[in-house]
Amino acid sequence: MTVRVRIAPSPTGDPHVGTAYIGLINWCFARRHGGKFILRIEDTDRGRCSDASAQAIYASLKWLGLSYDEGPDVGGDHGPYVQSERVALGIYRKYADQLLAQNDAYRCFCTADDLSGMRERQLAAKQPVMYDRRCRALSATESAKRAEAGETHVVRMKAPTEGASTYNDRLRRQPVVKQWAEIDDQVLLKSDGWPTYHLAAVVDDHLMGITHVIRAEEWLNSLPKHLWLNQHLGFTAPEYVHVGLLRNADKSKISKRKNPTSLLWYRRQGYLPDALLNFLALLGHSHPDGREKFTAAELAPVFDLDRINVAGPVFDLAKLKHLQGLWFRELGPDQLKAEIHRAVDARVDELLPLLRERMVFGGDYLLQSAPFYAETVEPHLDDLVPKGLDRPQAKLILEKLVRVLKDHAGANGTWDAKALETLIGGAIDERAVEKPEATPAQLAEARLWNRKTVFMLLRVAASGRKESPPLFETLAAIGQVRVIERLAAAAQRLGVLVK
Repeated sequence: MTVRVRIAPSPTGDPHVGTAYIGLINWCFARRHGGKFILRIEDTDRGRCSDASAQAIYASLKWLGLSYDEGPDVGGDHGPYVQSERVALGIYRKYADQLLAQNDAYRCFCTADDLSGMRERQLAAKQPVMYDRRCRALSATESAKRAEAGETHVVRMKAPTEGASTYNDRLRRQPVVKQWAEIDDQVLLKSDGWPTYHLAAVVDDHLMGITHVIRAEEWLNSLPKHLWLNQHLGFTAPEYVHVGLLRNADKSKISKRKNPTSLLWYRRQGYLPDALLNFLALLGHSHPDGREKFTAAELAPVFDLDRINVAGPVFDLAKLKHLQGLWFRELGPDQLKAEIHRAVDARVDELLPLLRERMVFGGDYLLQSAPFYAETVEPHLDDLVPKGLDRPQAKLILEKLVRVLKDHAGANGTWDAKALETLIGGAIDERAVEKPEATPAQLAEARLWNRKTVFMLLRVAASGRKESPPLFETLAAIGQVRVIERLAAAAQRLGVLVK
């Protein structure tokens, strides 16, 4: 058997560091066993997917050196490798029709209002929220007649209602058991004829000859559906292996609220591909020789899938920075200069429009651009307390702004000057309202939220300076991660009493 593995990211936003982690594991497994590593683009979420995001995925994997043997931009014998192109060929409709003909699936004609009402009743009754299977009882004749009449519908799987699904994942000590009574009748084909992830992934894995699906443990809840689909479509299921999710230090799932997740961010910051892959490898698989520093190519010949750590590897930026230093200091003089020029030149193009009005000589760029390059800033403590505020009040404002910005990051909000002006301006206006029913303390807090004062506090905390280019353009250029870190650090400083 020739090992064939794949990664199948969705092109929604920037390529995720989790894609690189799962990609590295699959790449090493394929190389270790003389197999094939395949890239498939799963773009069935038409409202969120974009070609720009897909192109960023290709570029990021190539930057990392995770070369794929088959994929949308390199071709192969099992294409097309983009799901929207496979939709156009009618591939998924064919298998949905097979399940309907076998009575393993059914048409559901429930409207959005029907489903909303169903959800409300279940929540009120403190019942699990899931489809109540009302359309499952329709006869095949009535179902076909309504579909032929043009009535809008989806296709759902007929999940078992009794018993349990059991699977022995090689990385887990206990079998993965899920009661069928807890599993919904999953939508397989949407009303527009496009497949959901579940049908598309199972069909594509079969047609592309995938032997092992190595993916994150967040898919464990979907595993019974995928096993069921393989069985009822007559496929030989690949081996499913679920590795641990990347975690923040507090063990929560890695997210933009607490760690940079975009591969583009790491590239812009100047992290070397070998350093980033070295770090990701150590999160899940140590080198058998105990070495700390090694390339992906050095790991592949000794890679052992059964040694993967599934305990929720912690994504520690300090560890990454340490490894980056090891790799960076070993660069030859020419490579070192090239890396410095690359990092500086990329930022010059971005920052020069902001800084040119404040420059007289070329060397002024170094002084004016310092807040945009620095990892941290140290504003004067007195500057963090604008006129009209005391230290506790300034601390309170910064803490609330940090929460606003973290919520915005967690919701994948746009980080540019216009979006930030709308977000922060709206947050100020919302808190500045003096409500008639407010307590004296609430009224006092509302009066703190003066735009001029808050903007000055925000400028100093983010840039370390009382004067800077336009505020929101400055915040956008400093970047989401560092702005949030700097505001949080400033709030913490204000909370420390100076003796």
